[in-house]
Amino acid sequence: MRSIGARVRVAVLAAQLSAAALGGCAGREASAALVAVRENGAVLATFALPRLRDLPQLEIATPQSRGAQVQRGPSVRSVLEAGGATAVERVRVEGRDPAQTLIAAEIGQRVILDITKRETLKLAGPQLPVDRWVRDVTALVVNP
Repeated sequence: MRSIGARVRVAVLAAQLSAAALGGCAGREASAALVAVRENGAVLATFALPRLRDLPQLEIATPQSRGAQVQRGPSVRSVLEAGGATAVERVRVEGRDPAQTLIAAEIGQRVILDITKRETLKLAGPQLPVDRWVRDVTALVVNP
């Protein structure tokens, strides 16, 4: 009896570990490859990396960066437009770092979602101080 019980416990533990490992991988892919455009509590659109790469790409010089001096990705404005956002006065960029709210004039100043080497998104711009950059962007919230 003990050997059957031990085998069952080992099988259950193995199944749990496999599920955790697969869930961890799936969660990594989903969080790294997705940004949502939201307005009034509703999701207007979501973008995986391939769709973001299909938008016009900008290369911007960012000498203020401690890392790469050139960032590349779609403009925040193009993502908002492709997502169906209209009458944008402000946008809150949410991610791993503290959220940043940009006014309409800032959105037009070559502010982009840099597609990083880790295949995450980073808010960056030549006129945007590094302390306002947001890593691992997950949402653009229109007129918060």
